[in-house]
Amino acid sequence: MKPRLPLYKEVDVYKSLSPLAFATALITLAGCQSKPAPEVDEQARQTFISDMQRALIHSMATADTGEQIGAVLLEVTLDGQSAPTHCKAVRAPVKYRMALPADVMPTDITALTRLVEAQCWKTIYPVVPATVREENGTVDVRAPLYIVLPGAAQAPDTLRRKAYAQRDFFWQHLLRDQPVTSIGKASLYYQANAKGKVEGCLVQLYPHPLRTDAFRLDGNLQALLNSRCMALDLSKLPGFAVDAQGQATGYTEMDYAPWRFNRP
Repeated sequence: MKPRLPLYKEVDVYKSLSPLAFATALITLAGCQSKPAPEVDEQARQTFISDMQRALIHSMATADTGEQIGAVLLEVTLDGQSAPTHCKAVRAPVKYRMALPADVMPTDITALTRLVEAQCWKTIYPVVPATVREENGTVDVRAPLYIVLPGAAQAPDTLRRKAYAQRDFFWQHLLRDQPVTSIGKASLYYQANAKGKVEGCLVQLYPHPLRTDAFRLDGNLQALLNSRCMALDLSKLPGFAVDAQGQATGYTEMDYAPWRFNRP
């Protein structure tokens, strides 16, 4: 049995979003290793770290939530298909909490860790390079996350918050209970009358940029989603509004993956 190989390197990310979410990713391979350190493909590892950071940043920054501010340490285990099998968030160590902007006040840590864990299960992750996997094909990732989602930006009446609420509405009514077998994105265009009755709907499926390898065009799923969309009552859609002609139109996108089955 070889000793644990600490094949990780901390990388700071300063890709600003509005609101703000920063992430660093630490890849830790616990247990026995079949590959010595020199065999690790450094370029593949760095690409995976970068893509992992991008996935987590986007997921946290687009959460449908109220004000959330703080630093947490997220532990994620991905299997051989890059599906999450473990998500656990805890308060980050002091050195990370001290890196938060000085002019913000951290919010309740329990609510923040609950949000981060929920988003962890929703995230589409990049392919795990074979050279950084455990013998069983998994990889453990520790990701300190800096979350700054201020109250003004997260107010329910903001355009961004309405967009995320609408995305989640369509997820709940169209995709949540579908046991999909591939990974991808679904885009949806809709048109409804003033009472919320859908008069037109177009659902399209296409690859997720981080997992183009796992996409399969499913005509049956696409037809089912179109049919379900036409049967919706959009008067209950968050931010539902009609134009001068009494029509409501809109667009949304949703990620889907097998591990998101029956998850909020």
